[in-house]
Amino acid sequence: MPELRNITPDEFERWMSTESRAHGNRLNHDPEHLRPRFDLGRSIAVFEDGQIVGGCHSHLLEMSIPGGTCAVAGVSNVEVQPTHTRRGIMTQMMRLQIDGIHERGEPLAALFATESGIYGRFGYGIGAIHEQWSIEKRHSGYDRRRDGPGRLEFVDPADILEKLPEVSRQGTRGRPAVFQRAMHHWEDAANDPIHSQGGSGGVFYVAYVEDGRIDGYASYRTQRPTVTVNELVATTREASAALWRFCFDLDLYERTEAARRPVDDPLPWMLADPRRLQRSARDGLWVRVVDARAALEQRTYASSDRLVLEIRDDFCDWNRGCWSLEMSPEGGDCRSVTGGADLAIDVSALASVYLGAASFGTLQQAGLVDEVTAGAIQRADRAFAVPLMPWTPYNF
Repeated sequence: MPELRNITPDEFERWMSTESRAHGNRLNHDPEHLRPRFDLGRSIAVFEDGQIVGGCHSHLLEMSIPGGTCAVAGVSNVEVQPTHTRRGIMTQMMRLQIDGIHERGEPLAALFATESGIYGRFGYGIGAIHEQWSIEKRHSGYDRRRDGPGRLEFVDPADILEKLPEVSRQGTRGRPAVFQRAMHHWEDAANDPIHSQGGSGGVFYVAYVEDGRIDGYASYRTQRPTVTVNELVATTREASAALWRFCFDLDLYERTEAARRPVDDPLPWMLADPRRLQRSARDGLWVRVVDARAALEQRTYASSDRLVLEIRDDFCDWNRGCWSLEMSPEGGDCRSVTGGADLAIDVSALASVYLGAASFGTLQQAGLVDEVTAGAIQRADRAFAVPLMPWTPYNF
């Protein structure tokens, strides 16, 4: 039987190398540079005959939820060696990890899935969806003039740590599923060797400035004939319009692409010929409701109501059963009750409605929610409604 345990400091490099190999990558960071960012007490390694054959980790993070933020276990570095797949190792790791997250009192777990078919069996559901875009320059005109009083200027990579984090915070305020980027990630971006390398493919930062204040920024890279927008975050309509216009109009390039945009981004509604914007949606963040009671009590609701939810959870028996949820714009109060359910819902579906990625009505049609009391679906959708769709603009 394999042994599952935390790694020791002297096993960290071997654990990281194993994870890289499992994903078909070479380890491209100095382990000593990465080690301070990992709480080894949150690591799991699977040993067989003294060799690491699987592993995972989680970071303690804060994620935006409707009405505030919530402690989340950001799951990462999940891997099973190709020589040891189909042996139940992943299930053993997930069991140990979720039990640990629950014992630490963290209501939610979240991850980015390399394959979308893996994590549903452990109770994860799609918590945020994003779109990939592509448009030819000649079709990128706006429907009207959208000039603002500000100006565009480049930001030296050495200055992004000082100038951009607060813009990112303000530009994503009120949107569920956002993790504010840790400062060491900004430091890594500022010190990335790519900035000192010649040739194409560099990363550039441009900001929209009005009255001496940065109201938005975009980071992009170029490789003819395409401009690829890595990030674009704005706090005003004028900043958003100007930054997209800049990315569309760069000389020498014929096409602009963006890899991760919110599904309710206003840009498609700003284009004169929106059909020309090629859009494809895909799952982004996956969420696991580890403690349903705590999670439901921490978010706020669009209307006041009371519903009894029967939660179906084959992996976490402490979630299973009926919960009376009193909802209001101030928060929730959740208590275990015996019977009387208005709705029955899979825990993976609960993750999707929790942040607003999907409605109860949609998931009912998918067979993931059952309406027991007439009208309960509509009432739930009214209470769980969010003004902005969930979006995770960058990885944790």
